[in-house]
Amino acid sequence: MKKEVFLVHRDTLSCEAVVRRAPDGSLLLVCQCGDRTEPAPGNRVYTFKSRDDGNTWSQPALLYPDNGRAVYQTEVWVHDGLVSCFATEHDGGFLENTFFECVSADGGATWDKRPAPVFCGGFVFLRGVIDYKNRPLIPYHYYNLSKRTSAELSLAKRRIWDAPIEYVENGVLIGDGKGNFRRGKKDVLLPLFKDENGVKSRAWVWSEPTVAEIDGGRLVMLLRYDGTGVLYKSFSDDGGDTWSDAERTGIPNPGSKTKLIAMGGGKTALIHTPNPSVGMNYRMPLSLWISDDGLKTFYKKETLLSELPGWYSYPDGFYEDGKFYISFEFNRHDIYFMKVKVD
Repeated sequence: MKKEVFLVHRDTLSCEAVVRRAPDGSLLLVCQCGDRTEPAPGNRVYTFKSRDDGNTWSQPALLYPDNGRAVYQTEVWVHDGLVSCFATEHDGGFLENTFFECVSADGGATWDKRPAPVFCGGFVFLRGVIDYKNRPLIPYHYYNLSKRTSAELSLAKRRIWDAPIEYVENGVLIGDGKGNFRRGKKDVLLPLFKDENGVKSRAWVWSEPTVAEIDGGRLVMLLRYDGTGVLYKSFSDDGGDTWSDAERTGIPNPGSKTKLIAMGGGKTALIHTPNPSVGMNYRMPLSLWISDDGLKTFYKKETLLSELPGWYSYPDGFYEDGKFYISFEFNRHDIYFMKVKVD
């Protein structure tokens, strides 16, 4: 294994860096930065460009004009010569939110705002888009929150996790290849409450589903399930319309986003921080696991980074020409980019 690691940017806060190959051949990285915590009123989304395959990066540029409201992004999708970035504008607590799509026709230099697909209410994050039988599938985790309740919580200076929501709903938006999307028929539901001896307590879950196609056209979804110390999984045999109930895996997870990447030839990569201890401080080491049997086993388990003391959070990226292009945040303030060639 050969790896190269590059510092992209350092800020007071950096969250969820996402790197993609732009239509013009350059690399585009998008990340939330600014303020001291997340969510917070000073959160903004910036873009970074590299024209030398990630060795050097441009200065940050705003994705979306600053209007005093917080902004967060969760996915960058390259399709049909365009780049789409799914973003959420909010009050600083993920409330009073507006979900939208920023679209660029020039590789990320300029952006136009469009309505986001399907969801027009509640609180939703869209995740890593995959191509399935020549049509896009967009994983999501959705929180059914009314505008009235959101406004009341915002007025009281609360946060999204204070909302009276019972479940986080996980599924995929199913595209028709013509720009139209619909929700599937049966989602994966994860409860946002723990019930211990008849006493309910809040147990918020940022499920952050990641999806890949495995053997025979079957889809697998991995889910972050905070507080459990492992990932959960679900399967779909009908192209994402219906999903099986979530079941526990043996894959350690401290409570952080993971990323599945289809490599071709029946191989699936998982980029994650396989640590069974729960909490942000245990997001280490950064690892790459590869399976050739639909995630039943992993024949290769490589540690990508462990020497930097701290947290390797929210890895993302893609696989191209035998090489992984990976972005991640370090200690919640540094944005790093890594190229990994695996034998």
